[in-house]
Amino acid sequence: MRDRLQDFINWFFDQSLRNKIGIIIAAAVVIILIALLVFNLVYGDAPLTGNALSQYEASCISVGYQELSTNIGKYTGQHVKFSGKVVSINTNNGKTQIVMSVTPVNGGWSTSDLIFVSYNAQTQFKAGDIVTVYGDVVGTYNYVSISNGQLIIPKITARYMEATPIAVPTVVSVPFTSPSNNQTNSSTPDNSANITPINSTPAPTSSNTNNLPT
Repeated sequence: MRDRLQDFINWFFDQSLRNKIGIIIAAAVVIILIALLVFNLVYGDAPLTGNALSQYEASCISVGYQELSTNIGKYTGQHVKFSGKVVSINTNNGKTQIVMSVTPVNGGWSTSDLIFVSYNAQTQFKAGDIVTVYGDVVGTYNYVSISNGQLIIPKITARYMEATPIAVPTVVSVPFTSPSNNQTNSSTPDNSANITPINSTPAPTSSNTNNLPT
């Protein structure tokens, strides 16, 4: 092994300057590609936070389940957003796998419109929770349903998940108000007769007459 390494070193230094530069650049490119591949395998599906999450959420599109399931190749690699009910969940070794129904039906949720979600983090969600998923479409997943047998459903690698609250109608109670008593108390004395009339006759006025000499 040492002999081969020494032979390569001798061969390298025997090359011209141009060839040496080309060899160094090629080696650097290979090292960078390997580093990017390893980084993507380890961190490529890591949950997002901060500005990266905001930008990712803005890039996610909403697509109907039937459109996605029948054109999975068209949407593979795209960022999508789905909300639905958790049907089953498995958390192990810091990762979460969820099967969720994404189509409301008659006050409930469809048993056939399902997606498989893989999330590279542990969550506190449980079956029955309503969640929203932001993730990448990566293909399909074979799922065995109790009510529908084996299904081929879309598979999504989630980059972020959040609980989605359900709006509950608020009942406003109106207090009962009894009718008011508008009757006039007849025992109240009438004081109109005790009012003294005001004399409106004007007082006599005196006038002075100036007698002019004739």
